[in-house]
Amino acid sequence: MKNPQILYYQITPPLSTDSVPNYLDVNNSNKRDVESVLLSFNLIIRTSKLTKTSHYTSYQQKLYRLIKFLKEERNLGYRRISHILYEKGFRSVRTNSILKNNYIYSIYSKGKIRENRINRSFESQIDNLYYSFRYSK
Repeated sequence: MKNPQILYYQITPPLSTDSVPNYLDVNNSNKRDVESVLLSFNLIIRTSKLTKTSHYTSYQQKLYRLIKFLKEERNLGYRRISHILYEKGFRSVRTNSILKNNYIYSIYSKGKIRENRINRSFESQIDNLYYSFRYSK
């Protein structure tokens, strides 16, 4: 079985009748019907949310949210936050020791870095755009 002949043409803008000389009849030219259109392109998407984004335990998440609230909403210092968390019974995750002000600072600053890394956004990009038409004979 023979394959049918496929003709591909690149798109050109249509001719306006104003720029065509009088001796050419645009309406009577050899027009052909378009059988199919081939469109191909590469879509490049970058995201930071394809991997597991929650490596914190529920206790660590609760501790970070509380520190963030006290720091940003109540405008408290790290030493005061340390005293508040000690009074509420919070302890460090690994050593079960008292949360000192430098540890509060570390939790807050690293949590902010982590939030910024996870919530960043990227531009999508379309590349290698190709289109062609297949005309009937």
